[in-house]
Amino acid sequence: MVKKLQHKINRSARLFLVVCLFLLAPAQGTALAAQAEETSPGTWPQFRGPEGLGISSDSNLPEVWSRNSPNIKWKTKIPGRGNSSPVVSNGRVILTTAYKSQKAAAWRTFIVGACSVLVVAYIAAALAAFVRKLSAEEQKGVPLARRALKGWPNTLFGLLTSLIFIALASLVVFWRGYSDTVFAKTGLFFSNHGYPDMEHLFSMDAGVHASVWLTSGGIAALGLAVAVGKLRAKSIWRMLGAAAVMLSVIPFAIFTPTDQWTEKIEQSEKLVFAIPSLVVAFWHLLNYFEIDSKQPKETTAAPSDPPGGTLSALNRVEIRWRHKNLWRLGSPLPLCSAILLAALSLLVFIPPNFFETQLGMQRVVLCLDKETGKLLWAKPVFIAPSERKHSDATYATPTAATDGSHIIVNFGVGVACLDFEGAIRWKKRDKGYFQNSRYGASSSPLLAGEMAIIVQEAEDHSKRPTWIAAFDKRTSLTRWRIQPENIRGCYTTPTLYRHGDTEQLIIASVGNVASYDVQTGGFLWMQRIPTEQLVASIAVSGDLFCIGGGTYGPNATVMMRMIGSNGRTRPEEIWQSDEDPPGDCSPVIYAGKLFTISDKGKITCFDAISGKIFWNKRLKGGRYLSSLIAGDGKVYACNTRGLTTVIAADEKFRIIAENDLKGRCFATPAFADSRIFLRIGPDLYCIEKERP
Repeated sequence: MVKKLQHKINRSARLFLVVCLFLLAPAQGTALAAQAEETSPGTWPQFRGPEGLGISSDSNLPEVWSRNSPNIKWKTKIPGRGNSSPVVSNGRVILTTAYKSQKAAAWRTFIVGACSVLVVAYIAAALAAFVRKLSAEEQKGVPLARRALKGWPNTLFGLLTSLIFIALASLVVFWRGYSDTVFAKTGLFFSNHGYPDMEHLFSMDAGVHASVWLTSGGIAALGLAVAVGKLRAKSIWRMLGAAAVMLSVIPFAIFTPTDQWTEKIEQSEKLVFAIPSLVVAFWHLLNYFEIDSKQPKETTAAPSDPPGGTLSALNRVEIRWRHKNLWRLGSPLPLCSAILLAALSLLVFIPPNFFETQLGMQRVVLCLDKETGKLLWAKPVFIAPSERKHSDATYATPTAATDGSHIIVNFGVGVACLDFEGAIRWKKRDKGYFQNSRYGASSSPLLAGEMAIIVQEAEDHSKRPTWIAAFDKRTSLTRWRIQPENIRGCYTTPTLYRHGDTEQLIIASVGNVASYDVQTGGFLWMQRIPTEQLVASIAVSGDLFCIGGGTYGPNATVMMRMIGSNGRTRPEEIWQSDEDPPGDCSPVIYAGKLFTISDKGKITCFDAISGKIFWNKRLKGGRYLSSLIAGDGKVYACNTRGLTTVIAADEKFRIIAENDLKGRCFATPAFADSRIFLRIGPDLYCIEKERP
């Protein structure tokens, strides 16, 4: 009897086990598929690829391309703007971008339309006033030569200043996306002539509040000064208007917001933006003075010596203050031109400083087909005001991370998880981010098993501490959250280091590199390093890892090796170099060598173990802010102008190709299926190796 009962229990247990396995099979299959997808050769799942190493295992990577080369498989225009790199998984290409919300876009359309009307109306009024003036003088019988020469300095000055103002106003209203290119060159000029911070103050980027205030304010003040010149000459209204423009510099300087570093701007730097309007206003005041010479009285005295003659001539000079038509504003057409210019000046200054930043910026995730480049979906995840950020940064700088099933994105204002159909599975807002942002979010998320790890470092003058959190990627539940005091003021993406069964989260910050347990967030170890503000992420290869950088303060390239066993590993420095350390660009360890590149394009090849320098060369072009990527015996370096230099990963320096796609490039390239994915300007390129 007992045996029969035991047999029934065993049979029931086996049946129950079979049912459980049957029910769990799909989930296990999904997990295994996700794990396989995450590590398969055809993927690039996070910032700097698999495990964040910056290395592609693919062969036959492309070497040569151009804007019209046949090996460009596809090119897709990406809406908005972002510095995030593409990630590749599941036959899709995922990247993030940011553009104005619907309300902001509608407001922008209204401003563009209103400014178009004002510009056209002003040009029409100015031409009509000029024709009417010529006609009136012709009726009075004034000779043509006299008409041409009469008051020509004022006419030429008014025409020139009007054209300059209309050109600048059109640039910031109609072509704001291109205005930073023009203003950056202006800022660079001042930076090279004794004003090092001016490079970042010429901008109309909504997040850089001080730059928008100064740039738009300087243009608007110029427009008001030009408008004053349309009032009747030598009337009290022109004088009062010119004086008001000159006095407006005082509140303009007083109410200038702090810059993106949350620091006050020097008065001399503010004055640079007011100089054009002050010059124009001063010109109008000078026109009230007339210089004349009194005729000498006849005398029989002997002529004086040359010095006496000169003194006598100076004594005859008479400077008179002349005003007429004291209370008359002017004829209708010039008065209309003045009103139109004043209205255009207000539209240049008021909306970007007081309205547009509050209307909201959409943070968006995009999905493209890997084979065709077709945009499959675009999902707005967060709509929030434009935060303060660095002029080089965007509102979509961190790169997404994926395991082939989940897409984790960090926009600073919040963290979200999406699936590959564009559905938002969960999202968490960071309510304290906006008021504490200085340079904007830059650290990309990481996926560690079932957890999504997010780092948001406290910036200078921030009122809240750094936080690092691990969220369950499926449910959004917080597994752990810490506020380390030693991590602050840097903009790196951490790295995951696996040793046996243990996994560490390693992050470099001001003066130190520290490690935390991935499962619990517990502190493991900290090592001092001779660097300050870091942007470049850690380069890893086996038990070697390199910390390079320091965009502000001390900088260096430091190579370390993990030592120890049984989960008690910690780093040991093996060499250090101050030879052109990287700034923003993350280094890469490849083929037994370390490759670094400075922001100014000095690329260095070290022996990874000994620190011996094989070569140190300067590459073409402007700044290099994209991280180095290596694979197939080559190293790829992209500069901010869209030039990608392909270098042989050898002990002797050899440039394989220089490929110029001409466009803004801050995003690190991605590799998948022997193709390179480049985000340059408004386009995403998919390039494969050119076939013979």
